[in-house]
Amino acid sequence: MMNILFWLQYIATFLCILLLSIYTYVKSRLFGNSKRVPPLHNRDYKIAIIGGGIGGVSAGYALLRSGYKNITIYEARDTLGGNAKTHVWKHDHISITTGLSVLAWPTIFRNYIHLLNELDLKTTTVELPFFIHNREEDSFFAHRKQFIHTQQYNKDLKRWDRMVKTVRYVTEILCGTEPSLYHFNFLNPFNFISMRFLSLLFGVSNRFWNHIVVPMYASSFLSTKISFIPSSILPTLDSLISLQPNRIPTMLTWLHTSTDVFDKMTKDINIKTNHRINNVHVQRKENNQIMITIDNEKIVYDRIIFACNSHATMNALNNGNNTNISFLLKLMLTSVTYADDDDDLNLLDGIIHRDINILPNEYADDLRCNYANYIDMKYDKINKLYYHYNTFILSCWLPNVHAILKENQIEHKTMEPMFVTYAPHNQPMPKIDEKKIFGKVDNRRAHPSLSFRNQAISLLIRLVQGENGMYFCGNSVTPANGHDLSLLSGFAVAELIGAKYPFSDDLSALRDYNRYKRMCVN
Repeated sequence: MMNILFWLQYIATFLCILLLSIYTYVKSRLFGNSKRVPPLHNRDYKIAIIGGGIGGVSAGYALLRSGYKNITIYEARDTLGGNAKTHVWKHDHISITTGLSVLAWPTIFRNYIHLLNELDLKTTTVELPFFIHNREEDSFFAHRKQFIHTQQYNKDLKRWDRMVKTVRYVTEILCGTEPSLYHFNFLNPFNFISMRFLSLLFGVSNRFWNHIVVPMYASSFLSTKISFIPSSILPTLDSLISLQPNRIPTMLTWLHTSTDVFDKMTKDINIKTNHRINNVHVQRKENNQIMITIDNEKIVYDRIIFACNSHATMNALNNGNNTNISFLLKLMLTSVTYADDDDDLNLLDGIIHRDINILPNEYADDLRCNYANYIDMKYDKINKLYYHYNTFILSCWLPNVHAILKENQIEHKTMEPMFVTYAPHNQPMPKIDEKKIFGKVDNRRAHPSLSFRNQAISLLIRLVQGENGMYFCGNSVTPANGHDLSLLSGFAVAELIGAKYPFSDDLSALRDYNRYKRMCVN
């Protein structure tokens, strides 16, 4: 009964958003949009950005490059970075900083790669092999081990590969042959066919889906609910993390950490960390001047960018002394759901630790030296559910770790490994020595659900961008998580305010930016 009510409410909200969006679009085309403000041509106006993740910081970076000087970023935590969290490990007298969640990216992140070149930050290529351990069957599926325990999946692997090639072929016909995350065409049928449904049409077994597809892709999305992802994303997913055991995922990473990126991007921007926003009051004067005050500060801003999660945005606006927002904007922001809202199996809580006993004895040495992800899969016969415990093995592959060890003449095998282990939200953590636990990672409100409704909101948010001087960027209003995706969302809202796209000299990056704008802005 509860499931029926949930889906009825879900569909009703979806239809309401769709119908309101159509009404808003038609009305704005016929009569204009009086709530949308024009760009700011005066570079002296004040702009506030709520949220110091890559979306908010990229908006500030683009505005700064275009001559806007009065920019302030508010961040609730003590450091910038958003999902790109870091941790400082100790080995004897040595401190080693590593990332915890945002760790690497593919070569098709053209704008992020250009950004790093602009900031003069060095990168390198790394291999990120996966190891899935099925405890119930005492078997494993791993990159580099295509002839061990994987032959049982040969038929499924061939069908999966055929499915990916089919989607890629159709996408290239409709969108061109240049690989991109941002190919979107309403004529592409795979935008409307879910990945799970398509896999069934191609004969991919439930066993392969549950044992291989979900655990491997859940490690990237930190969500086990991937069935409703549009199948048009398959070629991109396959290029990032191939399910073929002989094709090891290869990506780029920093020689140091993401901290350098955020420090350089915000060098000349006013930063207010440890500042959680409680209320935002937006007032429109008779002369159409916008006056925005934050937490009753004396500073009055002319524009505001919300680069935080949608719930934080709505809380601030609801507390803002009756700030007037349209019903469509309110409905959209309150309808965005996150991984922690609707799936108890999602990987939300990570334990930062150095207990090698998290790895099975028979594979421990191989895993700690040669693999980036260890996925421990278990089956609950009572509830008929699969649980995935995902351990990121950071010390195995991060370049700055190996550089520091080499500099100090320390052998990798003599150092305790560096792990982040995620467990399903409703399941206990694996037994970890408390003396070897050094912190936790909380991903609540960090990963929007991969649902059709959220993706529809990301496509329709353009109708309310600029409403009464308010703009929205970051992963709460983008089709999925992704550092490059949030980066572009920040560039896009900065352009709506009056800034120029900062990388127009890089044609491939510019093409991706224009693809993103066609999908989510124009």
